[in-house]
Amino acid sequence: MLGVLLCYNDGDLVADAVRYLIEQGHDVIAWDHGSDDATAQVLGHLRGDLVELRTIPRSFNFYRLYPEMSRHLLANYVDRYDWISWPDQDEFLEGADRRRSYREWIEEVAASPYDWVQFRNFNYWWTKTDDRSVVSAVERVRHYSLWPDCGPRIRSWRASATNEREFNHNPPKGERYPALFNLRHYPMRSEQQMLRRLERDRAGLRRGGSNYHYDNMSSWRQRLTIPSASLHSDNGGELDLNPIFNWRSIYGDESSVSVPGTTDG
Repeated sequence: MLGVLLCYNDGDLVADAVRYLIEQGHDVIAWDHGSDDATAQVLGHLRGDLVELRTIPRSFNFYRLYPEMSRHLLANYVDRYDWISWPDQDEFLEGADRRRSYREWIEEVAASPYDWVQFRNFNYWWTKTDDRSVVSAVERVRHYSLWPDCGPRIRSWRASATNEREFNHNPPKGERYPALFNLRHYPMRSEQQMLRRLERDRAGLRRGGSNYHYDNMSSWRQRLTIPSASLHSDNGGELDLNPIFNWRSIYGDESSVSVPGTTDG
């Protein structure tokens, strides 16, 4: 199996992301899109564990990264691997439940007639009750809620089903596995990291004159501190499917606008 990561300014999380994919039986490709935090240094330390590490200049259009990586996979990797997992750099993929590992779930799908998997999006968010002495973001940030109506999360497919990816929302070739898998998304992991993401890392991204979700978050900053009591707590058991928190109160309701190329978080 092959894991794919497109990275930008997630130095606090990228080592966990790489190691998780390796633990789940994947070789890993990582492209760093001109990070100016610790991401490049962390990936450099992990170079020996990666099948490919490449730096893409920040001047390369962000909106062309997914198609460019797709073409790279088609030209160089799909004939060498049976399965591809391609989470966003701040996402961790799981199966339909936690009774088996992600790797074991994928092995079941690979033995089935189906070609790709869609994921539920569980958004994890920092709270003031997080233990700041815990260095690992995935260990520290434990509060979450399902976002049931976000854009489709399609992150895993047969290598032979690979097509040109559009932010990993468009279906690959073939048929979808009937069950939804689970995805842990860590967009905001501390107040400091959140402010940097809003003010620097995502501030300049524009397509169609807008970056809808981040523009909304920047204008509604008082809403971005979420009480821990408003979210579920991940204590290692099965994830709670009750969408206890309305993420549209943070990201806005995109149904009323038409902005090409936007993504949820």
